Amino acid sequence: MALNNFEISKTLTDSDITKTKVELPVIIVEHMEPVMMNGEHSVDLMAFDRWNQQWLLRYYTRPNNVRQTAFTAGWRQLVAANGVLPGDELIFSRRQDVGEMQYMIQVKRRTRTSEGEIVDVEVIKTVHGGPMIYF
Repeated sequence: MALNNFEISKTLTDSDITKTKVELPVIIVEHMEPVMMNGEHSVDLMAFDRWNQQWLLRYYTRPNNVRQTAFTAGWRQLVAANGVLPGDELIFSRRQDVGEMQYMIQVKRRTRTSEGEIVDVEVIKTVHGGPMIYF
């Protein structure tokens, strides 16, 4: 069975930032199961940001067909390293090109430019301990 490309997004809440996991939109289940899960309730995967930095994340789905999914292990490291805040938008996607599957992760923040224009900026990437923000 071929895996399809997909993209999900979620506006992050206070609990997404402070807990050891981020709950994901249920729609991700149809893209991750059953091919990825092989009957298991979690799988470790490598997600890349736009700078090709790797983030090891554990995707978890609750047993017994309850449709609750989350990133658990690795999530707190990503939040802490990148200054992720409540209200930021998490974007997680999968692309498959010529047989190679790749997961991508982004966090975007809505902000206002010095000219007053509202723009979305990407916040994932640290340099010297602080987040870099790019348009």
